[in-house]
Amino acid sequence: MIRIENVSKIYKVKERGGDEGDFYALKDVSLSVEDGSIYGVIGRSGAGKSTLIRCVNLLERPTSGRVFIDDTDMTLLDGQALRAARRKIGMIFQSFNLLSNRTAYRNIAFPLELNKRSKKDIDARVREIAALVGIDDKLDHYPSQLSGGQKQRVGIARALANSPDVLLSDEATSALDPQTTKSVLALLRDINKKLGLTIILITHEMNVIKEICDSVAVIEAGEIVEEGAVMNVFTNPQKSITKELVASVMNTELPDSFANLNFTQERSSESADVLLQLSFFGDIAAEPAMERLIRAFDVSVNILVAHIDHIRNMPYGTTIIQISGDGRDEALESLLNMRLKVEVIGYVSRSFRITG
Repeated sequence: MIRIENVSKIYKVKERGGDEGDFYALKDVSLSVEDGSIYGVIGRSGAGKSTLIRCVNLLERPTSGRVFIDDTDMTLLDGQALRAARRKIGMIFQSFNLLSNRTAYRNIAFPLELNKRSKKDIDARVREIAALVGIDDKLDHYPSQLSGGQKQRVGIARALANSPDVLLSDEATSALDPQTTKSVLALLRDINKKLGLTIILITHEMNVIKEICDSVAVIEAGEIVEEGAVMNVFTNPQKSITKELVASVMNTELPDSFANLNFTQERSSESADVLLQLSFFGDIAAEPAMERLIRAFDVSVNILVAHIDHIRNMPYGTTIIQISGDGRDEALESLLNMRLKVEVIGYVSRSFRITG
């Protein structure tokens, strides 16, 4: 397990007038990462994501707080002990960080050479890990001869060369096109399963979190403002930044054409229509819930917004509907008894019909 306990990172900065002031890149950050999981940290540019991940392997030493990998307090290590601990922590970067004068083979071999492994061991390990990441036919190529996705696969292979227990990914897909991003994320998920690696993944893209992470922490201005299982955070975001991030990939807002509607939180009359947001999880996302309502109750259902997606291969759907008719209250009660999340957005006079 990785435990980050009350970590702060303070940089001295020049202020107006020439005086030095404190800039808090991280403020009292604490989180835990389970063994074998993929843990995402997301935030806007400058939020402190990269500083946080660099504190895990002590590329940045925290100003205060502690970082544990299993039972080892990384902040107490230096010199040879720190170098030995870092061998069990691989890292991949947005800009690949490959050595341009070395072939893919020799880039992967580099950490093994530093570790003074024999040529026979190096050759066996390089070819094994190159096959795992799908570049065994590119070993004699230089970085300039490789595509972005191939370069990142070399970077991943190099990070895996010393058989680490932990893999740190710092915006590893940000420089890639969407299709290549998907293939690299699939590779990371495959590595996580096959090798049992614990992965901490830094990103500003919620699609990346949605695709492969088990848990996520949202960081803003150096502080963790929200964290939890990915499904819980996506389906029930609490903070405004989290809601914005979720909405960027799973938009459930009413269209602009409905923006001027005067919803009321309390029903103005017994005949008022109700507006609901429904969230469907798992298999129920594919069930015909709206059809059941119409058949079972004396109601009309107008679907205003509908979206079905997948979070870690689990179906997740969100829908905003307008229900009208004499059986409206019974229909609402039926929805509340289903395996879905129901949120009443408001009420609209029955004389008004939303037609989209």
